[in-house]
Amino acid sequence: MQHGLKSILIVNGAENGPHSRGEYNHGLALAAAKTLEPHFHVTTTDIGAGYDVETEINKYKQADAVIYQYPVFWFMVPSTLKKYMDDVFSYGEFFSYTDGPYGSGGLMHGKKVLFSTTWNAPLDAFHDETAFFNGMAPNEAIFAMSKAHQYCGFQELPYFSCHDIIQNPKFDADMLRFIAHIEEVFTLNKSNIAA
Repeated sequence: MQHGLKSILIVNGAENGPHSRGEYNHGLALAAAKTLEPHFHVTTTDIGAGYDVETEINKYKQADAVIYQYPVFWFMVPSTLKKYMDDVFSYGEFFSYTDGPYGSGGLMHGKKVLFSTTWNAPLDAFHDETAFFNGMAPNEAIFAMSKAHQYCGFQELPYFSCHDIIQNPKFDADMLRFIAHIEEVFTLNKSNIAA
């Protein structure tokens, strides 16, 4: 397992939309928890179920790494995840102002963050300068989330994404890819992972 990591927080940003009930993201968040629980202390937050701000702040303080599982809505985070961040990412807890360069006042240094997103956009809409995203990779398209966490001092871990999940869902395959990604990123001993 990654050196020094003991506790992981999984934030499930699944949200019901006009074309989905959040099942894909709920399923991926659950798979992440089941994969990690034999190796780490895992806490979870399901934003849609409600939350207490002080409890959430304490979860971040205790976590060595945070995993976000969420759908990309209109090229942004869902409104409930944005409100959660507005509520929880408070001055004096996540960041402070310093005399140093802009963005150097993060209070979450030493903590890791992994973003896992689901997209209606197919993968071939990325990495191609003639396609919709003008050659961007999926992780580049979530620039705001990356920068918000960098501002707070988090170090970003390798990104994960699922694509074309409305028109061409492949949940079982995507879940297996996600589990493999987690095993690699957190360097789990596969022989010890519960089936």
